[in-house]
Amino acid sequence: MMEEQYDLLVVGGGPAGYVGAIRASKLGMKVALVESAKVGGTCLHEGCIPTKVLLEVAGFMAQAARSGDFGVAVGSPTVDWGALSHHRESIVNRLFLGVQGLLKKNRVDVFSGEGHVVSPEEVVVSGDGQRRLSGTHILVATGSRPRSWPGLSFDHQRVLDSTDALCLEPSGKKIGIVGGGVVGVEFADIFHSFGASVTILEKTDHLVPMEDPELLGILRKEYERRGMVIRTGCEIARIVSDEQGVRVSCVQGGEPVDLSFDTVLVAVGREARLEGVVDGSLGLPMERGFLKVDGYGWTGVSRVYAAGDVTGGLMLAHAASHQAIVAVEKMAGRAPLPFDPLRIPRVVYSHPEVVSVGMSYKEAIGKGIPVREGSFPLLGNGRSLIHGEKRGVVRFPADPESGKVLGFQGVGAGLSELVSLGALSMGVPDGLELLRGTVFPHPTVGESIWEAAMDVTGESVHR
Repeated sequence: MMEEQYDLLVVGGGPAGYVGAIRASKLGMKVALVESAKVGGTCLHEGCIPTKVLLEVAGFMAQAARSGDFGVAVGSPTVDWGALSHHRESIVNRLFLGVQGLLKKNRVDVFSGEGHVVSPEEVVVSGDGQRRLSGTHILVATGSRPRSWPGLSFDHQRVLDSTDALCLEPSGKKIGIVGGGVVGVEFADIFHSFGASVTILEKTDHLVPMEDPELLGILRKEYERRGMVIRTGCEIARIVSDEQGVRVSCVQGGEPVDLSFDTVLVAVGREARLEGVVDGSLGLPMERGFLKVDGYGWTGVSRVYAAGDVTGGLMLAHAASHQAIVAVEKMAGRAPLPFDPLRIPRVVYSHPEVVSVGMSYKEAIGKGIPVREGSFPLLGNGRSLIHGEKRGVVRFPADPESGKVLGFQGVGAGLSELVSLGALSMGVPDGLELLRGTVFPHPTVGESIWEAAMDVTGESVHR
């Protein structure tokens, strides 16, 4: 068995692994990356990128459905599934080739196979034979996989996970979605836009439970206006799949409800990919099935770090990348700020989009923080009206005395491109003044951010 020496061994080549590997190389470290499938991970091949391609096309379909509002007569659009699949795969493949090229350019040695952390300094790679890699530091970044419903296996035909859903041709099907989180809500938009009858089943009292209920109420009304059925407060009792379809039994408002679907997407969260990755004798700390780390990604065991979905938390690609960068900078002797989940923007890429970063007004009140909220309805924004978007709002909870921005939330078209301004403003002492002194071009959706920042002190011009 060959043994090679490195400064950093990265196990997993997704957004945490490959970004951490490249950053470490740029900091002068000799890096090896072990990946069992394709570099880029779930996000590139089965998650973020392919779903957003479908959501982009879903947006075209929704626009076509209301083209008459713009004075344009468009017949019922049809989807060429072969062409759409080719389009999606061409985008994924272009980005995949880009990641491969970046790793090569930055002199990261990539090993194909399963990586097994057998000691705090060694990783064994299983594939064509075995290789033993030795490293000063180890970064575990093996990601996550869809969690199944208890007692129910994915058959990948009628009971689907999010990867299966990418290849489903939903037109004419009756589809149930178990779970009204981000994945469930985004696929509901896709399926409905492509001609399916969609029902979302969510056990809490509103969609995307971790986000502001009022904002999600706006999204719910839009989904219901478009014809989707949303059942919140729906506790699933049983799911049965057979040749006739899928039957779901649940309890809603204390009453039993039986529903039948052609297909069910189970979107109830994700679990860490850790089987065979880490030797149990290492004693790495765990919490709810995920690796437990501090703000720098350190597991507390020797020089073993972890980043990304395998640590739980937000489970977002950009969060994973940032967490990995913090970890490798710490390894390299830099002094990075610790990973702060509050500073990570969150986006639901639905139509309309839902965005958030930091604390909401209610969260700040609950923590006893002085706060006042400024807001602006997108109904008053010229660019939103030009786009045909009349629903939506942006909000800034802030301390009006110090000018400190505590967060940013909103629902509306195009806000995913603006939420990082909220994160940026949170990072400076006088973030409110930074926003109020920024000139946004007219007409843009960004003008609503200025209006909301001004509204914190009741000085919005167009409200």
